[in-house]
Order: sequence, then structure tokens, then C-alpha cells
Amino acid sequence: MNAPLYLDHAATTPPLPAAIEAFLKAQREAFANPSSLHQAGAEAARCLERARNELRTALGASRYRVIWTGTGTESNHLGILGLAPRLKSKVRREARRLGREQPRILVGNLEHPSAGMAAQSLQEEGFVVQTVAANREGRILPERLAESLAADVALVCIQWANNELGSLQPIPALVALTRKLAPKAAFHVDAVQAAGKLSQDVDALAADSVAVAAHKLGGVRGCAALLLHEEAPEPRPLFHGGGHEGGLRSGTENTAGAAAFAAAAVERRLRLAEDPERYHKRRQALLDGLTQAQVEAHPLGPADPEQFLPSILSVALPGMPAETLLHRLEAQGYWVGSGSACHAGGHKESAILTAIDCPRAWRNAVLRFSFDGSEDLAALGELGSVIAGIFAEQGGQTADSSSPSS
Repeated sequence: MNAPLYLDHAATTPPLPAAIEAFLKAQREAFANPSSLHQAGAEAARCLERARNELRTALGASRYRVIWTGTGTESNHLGILGLAPRLKSKVRREARRLGREQPRILVGNLEHPSAGMAAQSLQEEGFVVQTVAANREGRILPERLAESLAADVALVCIQWANNELGSLQPIPALVALTRKLAPKAAFHVDAVQAAGKLSQDVDALAADSVAVAAHKLGGVRGCAALLLHEEAPEPRPLFHGGGHEGGLRSGTENTAGAAAFAAAAVERRLRLAEDPERYHKRRQALLDGLTQAQVEAHPLGPADPEQFLPSILSVALPGMPAETLLHRLEAQGYWVGSGSACHAGGHKESAILTAIDCPRAWRNAVLRFSFDGSEDLAALGELGSVIAGIFAEQGGQTADSSSPSS
């Protein structure tokens, strides 16, 4: 290959040219503090509002306010830690009516740590936190959520797309069920991985709050947002200070980052409109390449294309530790991922793979390939032969590698 093929977009994706251009333009022309009263401040404020409106349009979030934050983690925290306390007293009365001590929080068992750990921390504020288990494909089905829903639930937190498996949750159905069985509850969605990679509008989710982040779709790191539904309760702010973002996020706004975020989201929507199958094609090209090269490969997550995020292919390649294979691929010009890249160092067994009961023999052999949607299809097909060659050099995949002992 002439240049590395970067296939770790689920971790972070390079800024799109349109995002870089928007960032630099804002740095030149809208550098002032948006709260300043002079002309330069007014221009920065206008730039910030343009970005807010462009992001809402690009994500199909006409019924949502855009609250600028710094990271996807912060957006998840504002949605979870901000909404639940607002509902505590109202839901506590329901808990007592049902003979329970405290209001409950329901959280999916495959959540990204930035959401899952935030939800668990609410135990310190007097909530009972319960997990809702996904099936072996990594999906939380309505009937499973229904088992836990009742009037004493204050918050439900379930991600749209799993960051390791790509499994999509049926969020509209889960939200509708929550409205019926836990009518006082808020519903928070971590859409950091899914935003910009699906044609479905955020409005269709109907959740109270939705977390998104710029660097997952081609913006610049350091900017994210919480999308807050127009009928949602007002979250409790995490920060106190100048009362920015309607009092919900104090701190001088990252105008240039917001401009880049909006430009990237607009570009992603245009690309999907031009070719709705762009991610599916690339995922399938890699799978076909693995098959043709006779590599023993076991895709994880759902098989139904309607049930997975097509920008992610998580696959067990038994016979070599994932970290070893990852570096062997890097040496040949392919940059891929291994599970979530959001943990600082460490190589613990993936909690996601354990939770879905992935065969134990496969758990340290899972690579995550994630796509930008512009990769050369032939190059992705050739990757299967490259992997086959790496296994051949070390004597082939082990004879017992396919035994799915748990």
C-alpha cells in the first residue's frame, strides 16, 4: 500500500476538509468571546448560533435544543446526572406508593463507561440503579426493558449504537414503552457513535436528551453537544459560573469547534443522501475479502442489516491475540482497533464481550474495523488476503480456534 489505511474511525475520525475550513474561518473571523458586547463578540455569537442551527438540521433534530459541551463524556453526564435529580422528588412519591424505598435508574448493561459509570454514581444521590441486559447480539429488546419499567423509574439510559459491536438499539420503541409504563421518567441516549452515520433523524428517537460528539464524525476534538428535547425537563447544570448555554453549561463556548462540528455533520448528511449504502458496502467488502481468503472469521453482533451500525465490523479472528494481529496489520499499513479505545491503557478483557457471552476462546481475538465511508472497496477486499498471509506466516489459525467454549 502507498499509505496507511485507517480503519479505526469508531475511536476517532480525522477532521473532514469542510470541518477544518470552517474551524479556520471561525478562528479568523469569530475569534472573540460570544458574550462580549462589541462587534467582534456579536460576530462570534452569530457564528455560534449558525453552527447550532446547522447541527440541528444536519442531525434531523428540529425538536431539540443544542447545548454545547466539551466532550461526549460531558454530554452523557449532563443528560444523566442533570436530568435524574430533577425528577427525584416527583418519582420518589411513586416509589413509596409501590412500597419501594427509593426511585430507580435503568441503564443498559453494554453502555459506554461515560454513561454507565455516570448512571451508577447516582446511587450516591439515593437512587437504586439497575441494569437491563442485552441479548447475545448486543440488543436490548422492548420486552426485556418492560420487565423493569414502572412508575418509580426516574431515568432510562440506553445507547443508540454500541461502540464495540455496532449493535443498534430500537430506541423509538424503547422510548414509547417508557412513556407508557414509566410516564414520569426521562430517557437519555448516548448517540456519540451513531450520529452522522445513519440516515434516521434524531427527532424520530423522541428521547429527552441525546449526546453527540464532533470527533466521531469528522469534526475537531474538544466540542460536543447535548441535544435536549423541547418537552424534556431542564437538567441540573454540572458547572456553575457565567450561565452560558441557557445556564446549563457555564464556560466560554468553543466557537471554532462548534463551526467545525456543524460543517462535519452537514457533510455526513450529504454523503449519506448521495449513497445511503456507503457504509454497508465497505463492511461487506471486508467480510467478502475474509471469506474469499478463507480466514476463519466470526462477525459479532446482529446479522440483520437493520439492527447494526454499518460503520462498525467487530469480528473474532481466533488463532492469534488481537493485539498481536493489530500490530502485524499496522506493519503492513492497516490501522485497526481492538474493542473500545476510550480506556486509558490497559488490556483487560472486554466487559462487552463478557456480557454478551462471547465464547471465551474468542474474547482476546476480536478486532474492530470501523469505516469513514470513503475507503476503496478493492483495498478492503485485499485486507482479507493480508490477514490470511499473517496467519500463514505463523502456521495458520489454530485447529481448535473455532471451538466456542464459554
